[in-house]
Amino acid sequence: MRRSRLATLLLENISTLVTVKAPAGEDGSSPRRAGAAMNDIGVIRNADLLIEDETIAWVGTHGERDLPADERLDCNGRTVLPGFVDSHTHIVFAGNRAGEFARRLQGASYQEIAAAGGGILSTMRAVRGSTAAGIVEQCRPLVQSAFRHGSTTIEAKSGYGLDTESELKLLEAIAILDREEAPDLVATFLGAHDIPPEHRDDREAYIQEIIGRMIPEVAARNLAAFCDVFTDTGYFTVEESERIFEAGKRHDLLPRVHADELSSFGAAEMAARIGALSADHLLMISDEGIGMMRDAGVMATLLPGTAFYLRLPYAPARRMIGQGLAVALATDCNPGSNMCENMQMTIALACMGMRMTVEEAITAATLNGAAALGMSDRIGSIEPGKQADLAIFGVDDYPAIAYHYGVNQVQGVMKRGMLFMN
Repeated sequence: MRRSRLATLLLENISTLVTVKAPAGEDGSSPRRAGAAMNDIGVIRNADLLIEDETIAWVGTHGERDLPADERLDCNGRTVLPGFVDSHTHIVFAGNRAGEFARRLQGASYQEIAAAGGGILSTMRAVRGSTAAGIVEQCRPLVQSAFRHGSTTIEAKSGYGLDTESELKLLEAIAILDREEAPDLVATFLGAHDIPPEHRDDREAYIQEIIGRMIPEVAARNLAAFCDVFTDTGYFTVEESERIFEAGKRHDLLPRVHADELSSFGAAEMAARIGALSADHLLMISDEGIGMMRDAGVMATLLPGTAFYLRLPYAPARRMIGQGLAVALATDCNPGSNMCENMQMTIALACMGMRMTVEEAITAATLNGAAALGMSDRIGSIEPGKQADLAIFGVDDYPAIAYHYGVNQVQGVMKRGMLFMN
């Protein structure tokens, strides 16, 4: 991988520049596109793009302006998009669950595997038996691969430790990878991912540990921006989740919710009531949940790779977009239910499995993914003044990204003005 940083760099001879610019006139810290506006991705043909240090300085049609630069990069008819914002992952973990994958193919369900001590608890045991350094070195290649596939910002959750020491260990590993690797890793505390075995007979004691020990420690060490809870059948109830989210808010950890993946559980409605930034999964969301999330401004983050991997029904993206809900896409990269870090594959599955248009999927993977993290004021689109986070694709037009799926079409990635060539 070759890298360089220049004071000014001009990308020219871009066949197709997809800006995904924020809607005109929209103010606020988290601009996004919803409903029919998700198809408006701001395509510029035969484009130039000027980068100054870490920032986008100008975009437009080739020859429109005389643009002096320290160096020029001939994109040779390639397509340029904003870097993907993968807003829901569990990309930092320990262990390996390939054996469970094989069991599922033999007919075992996700819930049956979990009941037998597998699933989240299998990874929990591996995390508890590992060090932060060991977790970093296991997951470093995965983070690097996600970046090479075009993800310039990656949300990463804890949730595989399920005790205070191990949850902090995971968040420390995320912080190390954020410092040492090219993409930004944005940490989410997910101590409420499951009830650990030692608390099966007293789940209230574990909830008290989350509220009274984990959240204050995470906040005091500044190890996470968000708090998440798996609110669904067999995991945490709506009432338990609301208590945990309120504790997180007291420590400035903003709520993001694992919601209605396994059943229509009322988690989407709860996400609207508490003002969550995003509710994620939503395979079983109700019409009431869609309306409440839309009205409350909660992003719907959909994870088609997980539905594909677990052979579950896809989330009703068409119904959500039709009712004006803003939709984001993410990989949900994790060791048990979607071992895939490739956002290009996520886009293809969104188009083929959830019947999203290519344009909607690109919006969902960039600007709306950034909005799901409260970061779309500075990343997720190609606009002057925004951070120079880009992906350069070896195709002459953007539909080919979904059309030719299952391969890496990215030939170069730019993060804060630094260019990495695959």
